[in-house]
Amino acid sequence: MDAEKFELLDTKIRETTLLVSRLREEKRQVEEENAQLRQRINELEGALQEVEANASRYTPDIDSLLAQLDTLNNEEEAAVPVAEADPVEMAIDDVEAKESKSPDDYYELGRLREQKSQYDQAIAAYQEGLRLDPQHLDAMQRLAFLLEKLNRDAEAAPWWDKIWAMQGAQANPRRRRLR
Repeated sequence: MDAEKFELLDTKIRETTLLVSRLREEKRQVEEENAQLRQRINELEGALQEVEANASRYTPDIDSLLAQLDTLNNEEEAAVPVAEADPVEMAIDDVEAKESKSPDDYYELGRLREQKSQYDQAIAAYQEGLRLDPQHLDAMQRLAFLLEKLNRDAEAAPWWDKIWAMQGAQANPRRRRLR
């Protein structure tokens, strides 16, 4: 019986020793983390002190700011309203300003004119691009889509035939629909 109690006591001592060892390791880790956190806090406190020291340099005089605000308000009231620039119109102007335009330029001009619902001008731009490059597939497709959108299917059909021929398709499903 004493041997059993001795073994039980010995087991408890080993378990306690193991737990104490684990606790010491965890305590060491916590102390390391605390040291790192203290260092970070010190760094942040130093940075805060620096910001506070510099803040006085950036604190403007309130009367000066109010005077500037009054000046700006007076200028705003006196200013003539300016119409906001339309980015699509600006892009159209940029493309049209080019001295020599490529097929891609005419394609872009057509797209921009389409966005502004200037359909006849868009069609003319696509056609000019295709005159310069009869194989410009993107311009051909946009032209065909636009013509269909405007219910000008008879004009769109030959373009679809060219598109499908270029893409190597056997039959044009849009063309079948038109017959």
